[in-house]
Amino acid sequence: MILPALCSLAISLFVQKPAEPACKSIALNFSLKAGENYKQRVNDLTFKTKTWEPKSGEAEWTFSLEDADGHDYIYTVNPPLRFNPSQFLGAAYGVTARDSLSRNRESRFLLNKGDYDRFWPFVTNSLWPYSAPRPDKAADEYWNALGKLRTGLLRLKIIKSDVTPDDAIRSAEFLVELVAPSDFRFDPKLTPQLSACPPPAE
Repeated sequence: MILPALCSLAISLFVQKPAEPACKSIALNFSLKAGENYKQRVNDLTFKTKTWEPKSGEAEWTFSLEDADGHDYIYTVNPPLRFNPSQFLGAAYGVTARDSLSRNRESRFLLNKGDYDRFWPFVTNSLWPYSAPRPDKAADEYWNALGKLRTGLLRLKIIKSDVTPDDAIRSAEFLVELVAPSDFRFDPKLTPQLSACPPPAE
């Protein structure tokens, strides 16, 4: 009786679906006063929060995840590609600074240069379809390619902010979490932790 039971257990273990791959995450906590910048290398990519001073004087900061050539691995995979305030921390596109700093963010990001290089043509074709090989299909091709990408997830939380009555930012404190598949190599100095993987992008 023992042998059949053991065989049954072995078969059930064999046919079980493999466990979902674990992810890893790191957390960055920092505070900025108006006009200050922040950057932290996470591997061959660097997370940056930079002061942005357009002629209109609207936004205070933007955030990005950049490679050594300054390519942003967030922007490309978080549509809309135009007039999108999601990477602005301050007044921009009709959003007040106070409102902007009351909203946490979740943004996907590309995992490596190979994916960036392969995906970038779909971005440019979508932005300027009149120059694309198939102008009428540029938008659909972008969305189809986006749906096939494996990405990480960046969560940015506003811990606290100080905004004047006339909507000028004095300071803010942020907590940023980056979650990526287990084969994504974070800088070990950042002590990556095991983390639940985010659901696939819709």
